[in-house]
Amino acid sequence: MQHHLYPDNWKKRSQACLEQANYRCEHCGMPHGSMRVGKHRHNLYFVHLHAAHINHDPHNPQAELRALCPSCHMRHDRKTERKQVAARRQGYQVISIARLVAHARSAGLHIIQEESGFTWSIDGLSGVASDVLDAIGLALHCLTRERIEVHK
Repeated sequence: MQHHLYPDNWKKRSQACLEQANYRCEHCGMPHGSMRVGKHRHNLYFVHLHAAHINHDPHNPQAELRALCPSCHMRHDRKTERKQVAARRQGYQVISIARLVAHARSAGLHIIQEESGFTWSIDGLSGVASDVLDAIGLALHCLTRERIEVHK
């Protein structure tokens, strides 16, 4: 738990959430303090209910809370994470063409969009490509070939 994200009255709010739920998981009904057997190691443990943020907004002082057992809390978080990942695949980031061109320019590769496609130039080398990624790929390919020729 990242305490700096939560409001000062968090303990009071979470306690009120558990009391309102009558100390039972609001999803599966598991009572607070029950004993459970772990799925993997088969060890006994006590269930401690969590006051879970339903909308994943801990910084919101009036956030909607629900009393959940650890299993239901994890299931809720995973379901919410999948919805967020569906919008953009995990590991990928949407980058605008303008941003990509700006970063390429800061590395010395100049890319200009023209009617026939994209022209690129770097270290005296130049060419034409159908899109920005092709321009970057061709520029890298030409630079690599030139360096190989120089070192022969």
